[in-house]
Formats: sequence, structure tokens, C-alpha cells
Amino acid sequence: MLMKKRFPAGIAALVLCLLIPFTAIGELQSRNIEENGKITETVWEDDNGRPAEGPEGYCSVHYTYKKENTYETYYDADGQPCRSNGGYYGRRVMKDGSGNITEIEYLDRNGSRVLNRQGYGLVTMTYYRFGDLQLVTYYGLDKRKPVIVPSLGYASVLYEYSAKTLTARTFRDEKKNPVDSADGYAILRQKTDKLYRVISIRYDHADGSPATGPDGWFRCTKDRDGKGRITCIKYYDVNTQLTDRGAGYAWEEYAWEGDSVVKVTRFSLDGKPIADDSGVVTTVREMKDDLIVKESFLDGDGNRTLNSAGVGAVLYGYDLQGSLETVTYQDTEGNAVRCLSGYAGYRDTKDDDGATVARTYLGTDGMPVEIPGGYSEIRYSYDSTKTLTSTQYYDLNGKQVRSE
Repeated sequence: MLMKKRFPAGIAALVLCLLIPFTAIGELQSRNIEENGKITETVWEDDNGRPAEGPEGYCSVHYTYKKENTYETYYDADGQPCRSNGGYYGRRVMKDGSGNITEIEYLDRNGSRVLNRQGYGLVTMTYYRFGDLQLVTYYGLDKRKPVIVPSLGYASVLYEYSAKTLTARTFRDEKKNPVDSADGYAILRQKTDKLYRVISIRYDHADGSPATGPDGWFRCTKDRDGKGRITCIKYYDVNTQLTDRGAGYAWEEYAWEGDSVVKVTRFSLDGKPIADDSGVVTTVREMKDDLIVKESFLDGDGNRTLNSAGVGAVLYGYDLQGSLETVTYQDTEGNAVRCLSGYAGYRDTKDDDGATVARTYLGTDGMPVEIPGGYSEIRYSYDSTKTLTSTQYYDLNGKQVRSE
């Protein structure tokens, strides 16, 4: 589904540098302690209120603030310094005046820099004036010398833009030369038209030869009409041959009806319309302000049908910033209906940075409903860098039923 997405500043960098596994840990919850409006400590506790090991391997984290830096230190149940699952005892997080994270340094028990389990001790981020990332660089114990992170395959990532449209993302080695990443390519390139709308995307190896990207294609082309609207998207392999990428279709055609309705049909390599596993051949999208507000589904004969979730239509609601806020389901006649997973929609609650802090599942009456699994709401907890630290599940009575 194509729609606008709003990400908090710095989150893209964190996706690259923080890969923390989460496992089920039973009845566990975190509690924040605040002083003068700032969080000074986060404590992990079991359902009896006793200190418990959190998902990152420590029982509590203490926060101290010095100018633009936030220092985190980790402790076990006895209040002793604790090494996290990431291989460090604390972190220093620096932000600029706009709230963008500009540095994350990993610390040992004495507060000195240490290599984390991925093999770097510091990551720095710089930004363009319009807020998007410009450069992400990884360092070892020497800030002057970037290091290639083994799990990533590169030492830095350079983002290039033209009028706020990304034109290239390059993975680089210690000497700033392109290098193939762990994903098998070095450069993502996007070509734009005169109005800076993307018309093609391609992946290249470090030597400039065609590479297969993470979704199984080398090049994607986007044809547009006189109004700049997409009319066709096709995918090609490194031999410039059409490919279905293992997704079952090779291209999508967009048939516009006026300015607000578009019918999207997928085609196989032999040029025939193709149905997905639920029998949907065409998705009808209703648009408003470049956002999808409704999707319904047609079979090969053009009749309304159910999608893979067992619903005839999906309605999308957005907040003032254009971020997805609510999803509700209907049958083919326009009546509220539960999907195969047992709910008729959901509503997300976000914080000031746009991160989802809670998801509430809804019934056909628009009220919270308990779904299979015994919960009605999921709550998400983050640390000071907006990295997800835990996920808690609650029933209709507000009782926690499990945590991850």
C-alpha cells in the first residue's frame, strides 16, 4: 500500500545501528521515575513489583543529563552495574537543537567507550536543513577512523537529495568508497522527473554493475501521466528482463477514474491479470490529499470480493500530520465487519515524535474488543533514543496478560 509516512528524526539511523532481539519474558512491565519533568530512572518489575531483568538484560536504567547529552547506565537487581545484551554498560546520546540524534556512544562500566556486540563504539548522524538524514558514520574506539560494521558490511551511509527527494543512498567503506553491504548492493539510485517525482529506482554494486536489491529486483520503473500520477510500475532483473521477484506478479497498472479513484491491477510475466491467494485481481483505492482513505477489492470479473484478511474494504484515518491513525474494516456491502483475526479495526495512539505508543483493537461498534490471544490493547515502550524496549498486552479490564 502506498501512503505518506512520517518518521521521527533519527529513527532511520537507529534502524541501521540498533538491532536488538526481543523474547517473551512473562509478566514484566517497566516503570518510569521522573524528577522535574525528566525521566531519571526506568525500572523493570515482575507482576509482584520485584526487580526483574528487562528485554535488554538489565533491571534498571538511570538517566543523567548534561547539556545536549543524555547518559544511560544499567544496573542489575542488586543495584550493581550491568552489561546489557548489546555488550555495553551504558550509552551517551547526543541531540541537536531540533531534537535529532547526532551521536550514540557505547560505554563500559567506567564510562569509557567500548565496542558493542556489532563491533562499533560510536555512531554519528548529520542532517540536511529540511530534517532528513545526510550521513551516518560508524566508529570503533577512535573517533577519527570509521570502521566497517561486520553485520552491516559498511562504515558509513551517505544520503543525497534533490529538492527533498532522495536521489541516492550509498554504503561506503572506511575510505568513503562505495562498498557492497550485507544486503548485496552498494548504491540505491532514484531518478526523478523535472518536478522531482521518482520515475525509476535501481541498485548497483560497488563497481557500478547491476545488483539485485532486497526485494528481488534490480530496476523498478514508474510511468506517470500528464498530472504526474503513476500509471504503471514494472520490475526488472539484472539482465533487464521483467521479473516477478517471487511475488507472483511482474507489474502493476493504475487506471485512474477522475482525480480521486484509481484501480490497481497486477499482471503476470505473460501479461495476464493475476489474482492473489484470496482471488483479488484489482484493488480500488480512493484518495484524498495524496493519501489512501479506502481500499476495496475486485475479482477477475470485476465483482466485489474479500481480501486475504476476509474483508471487503479497508478504511484509513490519519492525524493532522498525515500519519496513519485508524484502520477499520467493512464487508462488500459497506457494513462494519471483523477480519479473520477477530477485530473490525484498530486505533493507534502516538507520542509527540510520531512513534506508536499504543494500539487498541476495535469491534464493529467502534469500541475496544478483546481478540484471540486474550488482549485488547498493545502498549509499546521506548528508551530515550526511541528504540523499542518492550511490548505489553492488556485485556479489556486493563490487566496485563503478557509482555515481550
